[in-house]
Amino acid sequence: MSQDTVAIDSVGLDFINMEHTLWNNADNYLHEMAQADDPPSGTFYDPEGDGVRMQSLGVHEHWNNASDKKYSRNLEPETGSSSSPLWM
Repeated sequence: MSQDTVAIDSVGLDFINMEHTLWNNADNYLHEMAQADDPPSGTFYDPEGDGVRMQSLGVHEHWNNASDKKYSRNLEPETGSSSSPLWM
């Protein structure tokens, strides 16, 4: 079970998007979090105020499709970087 909050939000967003089509940029905050060391917005994230850029906060990706719901770890077990949702 993942403790990566970015991956958890990514899974949640995929489920919401499956039920209700979201805006194209609804996941921008996830891109920013996953790439905090070099974010798409160009923002310099420095929460400590010490001049050191924040590192990535986790992994963001979308599943392959709404039927299979597979992430990179499911599709490429050796190289995938995502969390594997626990289906119940």
